[in-house]
Amino acid sequence: MTTTALLAAGSYSRSGTGRGPGLELLGLSLEGGGAPAVERLAAVDLPDPSFVIWSPDGTLLHAVLEGDPTRVVAVRVSADGREAEVLGELALDGHGGCHLRRGTDPSTLIVAQYGAGSVVTVRLDADGIPVEQIDLDDHRDLSDHEDPHPHQVVALPGTSLLAVPDLGLDRVLLYAQGIDGTIDLAGEIPLSRGSGPRHLAADHESEQLHISCERSGMVATATRSEVLAQQGLPSALNTPTHRWAVRSMIPASEHEGSNALSHIELTADESALLVANRGPDTLSILSLTPMRPQRVAEIAVGAHPRHFTQLGDLVLVAAQEGDRIDVLRRRGEELARAGEPIPAPSVSCLAVRP
Repeated sequence: MTTTALLAAGSYSRSGTGRGPGLELLGLSLEGGGAPAVERLAAVDLPDPSFVIWSPDGTLLHAVLEGDPTRVVAVRVSADGREAEVLGELALDGHGGCHLRRGTDPSTLIVAQYGAGSVVTVRLDADGIPVEQIDLDDHRDLSDHEDPHPHQVVALPGTSLLAVPDLGLDRVLLYAQGIDGTIDLAGEIPLSRGSGPRHLAADHESEQLHISCERSGMVATATRSEVLAQQGLPSALNTPTHRWAVRSMIPASEHEGSNALSHIELTADESALLVANRGPDTLSILSLTPMRPQRVAEIAVGAHPRHFTQLGDLVLVAAQEGDRIDVLRRRGEELARAGEPIPAPSVSCLAVRP
């Protein structure tokens, strides 16, 4: 039996040595556990989409464009993936947008701007088109001398909080979103100086948060404790208040030398972590069965693995400088190649349609 999945691939098309088409839609036919067959369905010429996400119903893609200014774009995609058109876009205050996700208020998008050092909240209209910037949180207000670089926005399951790892401040900042859609700082998780937190993966109740640290090459794990609410804390935190502290840090790769970690994800059963290593150019599996994460496998992929996503037991890795998407298969705590890499110039991010 053949199952077809629709994969959106963003790529750098303008900046630096960008060689990609911008946004491309790929049909993946999965049959009998073999390598997926790939069909290129449509492309949209967007300037440097650094991250893309699907709407919950799979009819829209939202992309953040890493330019000056940052722009957020809505793209409508047909049911068969063969047609795609830009419905609208919005320029933001700031530059260097690198990540976005829907807020806890689903009529909003929260955008991390690596270049400007800020987090922006965007209002969507009823059709999912970005129409208004309603909030800007400047991380320079939280810095004494460091250059802030927020790199991701993650909703923490089991809480009402959003987490934003800031690579420059060596902190994960926690936000609560109000009824008007704006966000307010609600706490933070400090990491050791020089860690460079980039991306974060939370388990289904946010008991543990796993953080890829780009500058140190380490995976940090923060565990949650619940304490009584204190007077003066934002009401959105509720009672008891959630707090996390880093309990362990381990190297993500067995290879010596520089390792600029990028993306990190839990497997569906939450038994293991996947983490991408730039420098060694590998993907690692960290087992969560022991008391603390333990690296159990590592496999070579294309140059500069910037992002990856999972599709069943497949792991699709965006190797930006390798100009390809590696296709791996995970069996428990083992990784193996599942087929030839998919050519994809300057690929930056991947998203499977829900």
